Amino acid sequence: MSTLKRSALAAAAVVAMLAVAACGSDAKVDEGVPVPKGFDLPDGVTLTKGGTVLTEDDSASVIYQVGNAAASAITVTVTEVRKGNIKDFKFFSLDEESKQSTPFYVKVTVKNEGPAGLGGAALPIYSHDSANTIRQANELVGNFKPCPKPALPKTFLPGASADLCLVYLVPKGKALQSVDLQTGSAKDVITWTP
Repeated sequence: MSTLKRSALAAAAVVAMLAVAACGSDAKVDEGVPVPKGFDLPDGVTLTKGGTVLTEDDSASVIYQVGNAAASAITVTVTEVRKGNIKDFKFFSLDEESKQSTPFYVKVTVKNEGPAGLGGAALPIYSHDSANTIRQANELVGNFKPCPKPALPKTFLPGASADLCLVYLVPKGKALQSVDLQTGSAKDVITWTP
């Protein structure tokens, strides 16, 4: 094969590769975030990859499946992590271990991106301490002034937003390492570091 033919073939190959690359640049890139079969991701929502580490005021979008019922995309923003005082619980009946713990108040904004309603659902947001232990938010009965609104409203339709405050009692001698959003396996955890 002559040098001229080889040069022409090489040039044609380069042009073909550039054309393929140009066509692919408009395509939506798969970030490796799995979407359940049959779930239509709402327009404009980009899912956050598991393992992402965020700080306060950063947002993460995930698909939240409530048992066998509704599934919806939600965007979660941890807006504040504040250390409380166990004296705030003077009117609560706590066991001895809880009396020695350190409370943390975590303010969260949640937006339901759709397509399903999530009214009254408990969010999978956990505290993660220095002993590598994760804990659900403590359920408090009644109005707790230092950290009100611990749950999603009874009606939480697509497009709705809610500001919540979650209470975590971290055992004595342990430090709060992160606030974790876990909608799947441990590898899917998204964390906010205080």
